[in-house]
Amino acid sequence: MSTHVAGPAKARGQESRAEMALLDAARSGDRHAFEALVLPCQAGILRWLGRLTQDRAAAEELFQESLFKAYVSIEGFRGEASFATWLSRIARNTYLAWRKNQQQRPDNVPISTGDDEIDPALDIVNGWTDQPTPEEQLWQQELANAISKSLDALPAALRDAFEQREQGGLSYAQIAQNQQVPVGTVRSRIHRAREAIAHDLKPLMEDA
Repeated sequence: MSTHVAGPAKARGQESRAEMALLDAARSGDRHAFEALVLPCQAGILRWLGRLTQDRAAAEELFQESLFKAYVSIEGFRGEASFATWLSRIARNTYLAWRKNQQQRPDNVPISTGDDEIDPALDIVNGWTDQPTPEEQLWQQELANAISKSLDALPAALRDAFEQREQGGLSYAQIAQNQQVPVGTVRSRIHRAREAIAHDLKPLMEDA
């Protein structure tokens, strides 16, 4: 009997579905889901901020400010880029505002010479994020599998509406047209899908 090993394409597909479901949960106020999105890029962004500020405490403060900005504005994030890239851009802008304030202080000691010192790779997640630990990899795989299982268990109409909205970025009206149902039915299907996924993921997220 041969053992099937998931290829890179399937793994990426699972990661995409996992991030999609986590984003949806985070938009609904699930802090555990938000923290799960932050985890893979946290060390890389903190290290980058530390290199720029030359001050660990300042870097951590800027990172926390960036997280707050991301958390309160995540409902408007539509996923055109990955979450890590989006968060890195928030951190970049937060750093620039901090640096401008530092330069205006009368006791300022220059710590940066200009925008050209900002690592251009910050907007490219590959290359600056740390590799997850084996424990993090295992948890992320368990999460991806749980999300995939939860999505697959949904009735086809609910799953289709949910994925058109969260993965395809379609409006309720566009989904209603595609499914040939009223907009109210689409809203109900997506709401029920979100509730079902959140219920299925709750035990795993609480253990994270």
